[in-house]
This record gives sequence, structure tokens and C-alpha cells, in this order.
Amino acid sequence: MLTRLRIQGFKNIVDAEVRFGPFTCIAGANGAGKSNLFDAIQFLRDLTEFPIIEAAARVRDPQGKSGDIRAIFTQHAKPTKQKVRFEADFIVPQAVRDDFNRHTKPTATYLTYTLELAYIAASGLASERLELVHESLTYIPASLAKKRLAFAQSPAFRESVISNERRAPYISTEQEEGKSIIKLHQDGGSSGKPVRVPAEGSPKTLVGGNNTSDYPTVLAARREMQSWTLLQLEPSALRQPDPFSAEPRVAANGAHLAATLQRLDAEATISNQLAQLLDDVGNVSVDKDDSRRTLTLQVTGRNGVSHPARALSDGTLRFLALAILAADPDAGRLLCLEEPENGIHPSRIPAILKLLQGMAVDPNEPVGNDNPLKQVVINTHSPSVISELNTADIVMVSSVRHAGINQASFDCIEETWRAKVETEPPGQPPNTVAPGDMLAYVNAAPSGLALPRVHTPPTQTPKTQTVQQYMQAQLSLDFPLAEGRAR
Repeated sequence: MLTRLRIQGFKNIVDAEVRFGPFTCIAGANGAGKSNLFDAIQFLRDLTEFPIIEAAARVRDPQGKSGDIRAIFTQHAKPTKQKVRFEADFIVPQAVRDDFNRHTKPTATYLTYTLELAYIAASGLASERLELVHESLTYIPASLAKKRLAFAQSPAFRESVISNERRAPYISTEQEEGKSIIKLHQDGGSSGKPVRVPAEGSPKTLVGGNNTSDYPTVLAARREMQSWTLLQLEPSALRQPDPFSAEPRVAANGAHLAATLQRLDAEATISNQLAQLLDDVGNVSVDKDDSRRTLTLQVTGRNGVSHPARALSDGTLRFLALAILAADPDAGRLLCLEEPENGIHPSRIPAILKLLQGMAVDPNEPVGNDNPLKQVVINTHSPSVISELNTADIVMVSSVRHAGINQASFDCIEETWRAKVETEPPGQPPNTVAPGDMLAYVNAAPSGLALPRVHTPPTQTPKTQTVQQYMQAQLSLDFPLAEGRAR
């Protein structure tokens, strides 16, 4: 579970810190930086599986393509030595298996991972490259967990996911003769000498290069980041039947719906959820063709007529994919989804948001089989989506011109839990927006009337207040006062 991410020098994110809860919506206009945040999360994920240079080449450039490793850096008017830095807090699994299927347990489950990379231009016969400058992995004491998590959570939730048996770093970086040396420490702490790796020339990060149970906590960090999934549901993949040998897990592009549904044996649950989107749904099932050795997802209407996946609409298939992911306790621990409203009729937006929110862990209950540690982050520019959500679940993104470049600013709503958390450097309050500014985006001046900038006292702001509820309260309270002043 990713709880905090600070990004410096990545695309148009010059320096920003974002706090995540079980469900988070990143909202703002197109081009503000919503997708860049998702790209940063995906980049960290890719670094656990690919060499640094290959992971950078996979990052989308502003035109939606990939291949240019310089695309990950902030493009300054007067470029200096380009660097990118990430600092992430996350909760890792209580137990993991290595690449040889050996079981192991980390000695700490709430961790901070820091990574810094620098761009080195081509010189002579040497090609351009990315150099590992700094990497560290440290624990967060259990005593600080409540404060660091920040969102509302029960003691039972914390006790079920956070444990510490460590008082030293797992990965550290030191300077020796002007060069960075990265040290990989054993979980036992001071017993045993660390592995020393020169940062210069290292093709992979140490987290990305660890695939054995010899370093359990580093392996757990890798497994956690490997589970971060950016869903890019493609209609062609959603419609494709599965061979009998298909991996029974929903892929990032939406493939393998039929194989996953067959493994889950959850047709009744999925049918009930799809019925919230389509009134005439009878049931969802998997058609098994022994002659072709294929599995095909199909939906049967109340009239008894069955429709295979290839005949379903894009919106129905997206909803089906999300419903199957929600029913799968082994799906990614962090699921990112861009613009969930795509292909969905506006009247069905509440249904898909309810589904997405229901996928996330309940922080008031202990984590277990009935409450897996699953997290959902969406982004949107749709006022219809934003108006359905709780203000505490929203982070607003805007583009701010500073130092000659457009920079992404990630702002929380005043009086929500994010607004009460200290950012780095210590003592600096987080960026906030007034609820009235959020309403100006959601409901851009109805009938030409400018919405007031409102600062609501904490005692008047329910913790679970939706944007719609806030709008109704302001329409009933503030507009008559504004009219009275005008008279």
C-alpha cells in the first residue's frame, strides 16, 4: 500500500508530495500532470523488473509514446545536470515468496524507499545513460504509523499490517572518494557485512536486482512495487477469448477476464454487480469450448439471449473487468485507473465509483481474507465524477507557471486529513485549495453566478461529506447571503 510519494524532477512534477488513502482521486484539467503522477508510479514499478535504462525508455513521453529516456526529466529552459528523485512510504506484505518459490517474512512492513537517478549525456564512444546516484530502504517505527498514515484508521488495522523488528537500514548509500557506494544490509542488522555495490555503472537498482529470500525485507519491497498496476483497459484485449493455458489473472490491458473468472468461481457476484450497470443482465458466465480449448466470457440477458465478450460494449467490458478485479483477492495491491468514466453513461458513474471504492481496503477493520490490503487510485477531469466523491478522497491538480516552466501542483482540500499532515521540509504545510475553488471547477458558475471562495470551519465539515453535499449546503447557505450583501 503506497501511502506517500514525493517526486522531484519527473516530467512537469518539479517537487510535489502526494498522500494516498485506501481510495484516492487525482482530479484536474487535461495537461495538469495527472497522468505524469501515474507514470512515476509505473516507473518505480518497472524498475523492479527491468534495467534502469529500459524502465526509463518505457515511460510515456508527452505525445503518449516511449523510447526517449530524457522524457522522464523536467525540461528546464536552461538545463543543468538532470536528476530525478523519488521518496515513497509503503506497507509491504507480511510474507512473500522469492523467484525460487521459497517462503520468507520481512522484519519490517512499513518502509521508506528513496531513489535518485541522474542523466549522463553521450560522450565519445559512450552512449547516454542513467546513473544510479542514491538508493535507500529504511523502516518507519510502528510508534509513528498512526501519524504517518494520517488517514482515519483503527488500531486493529495498524496492528494487522505493521510490524517492526529492525533498528537499521536495509539499503544505504555512502560517499567514498567522491563516488556513491550502495550497501545492501542483511536483515539481521549489524551481524554480517553488507554487500557493497558501486552506484556508477549499476544497470539495475538493488531492489530490482534482489530475487532471493536472502534479504527478506528488500524482497518484500520489490514484491510490493511489482504489484502496482496501471490499468490501461484495451477493448481488443477485453474481448479476446482465453486459451486453456492462459494465466488466470487480469492483465493490465484487461486480458484474461474469462480465465480469471473461471478461477474465482464468482459468477453470481459479478452478475449482481453488472446488474447495477445494465438492467437486463441475467448472469455472467464462462463458455468452455473443449474442441477449440478456449474460454469465452459471455453475458446472458433476462430474455435468455447470450452475448459473447466480442459483442459487448466497451463500457460494459470495462465494468466487467473492474468487477472481476474487485472479486480477486490476489489482484494488484495498488490499482491505478485513468478516467474511469470513459465509455460509461453519466447516469452509471455512481455505480462504477461505488465499485471502485468497494475494492479498496477498509481501514477501520483488520486486514484479512475478507478485507485484503488493496488500494485504488483514479484520475479524472470529469466534474460528474468529482461531485460524487468525498472531499477527503480528492487531490486537485493544477498547472502553475514558475521559473519558466509549467509545474504540476497537487493540492488537497482544506480541512481534510491531508491538510493536517506535515510535508517536507518539516513544518511546511501542504498545498491546499478552498472548497469554493473546487466547486468552481465542478460547477463552473451556474447561470453566470461566480461561486464564492468559502473557508468552512472544521466543526461544520463532516468527515465523509461528498462534493455534492457540500455544493447543496453552499447553495442553500451562501448564495442567499451573497444576494443580501448585493442589495
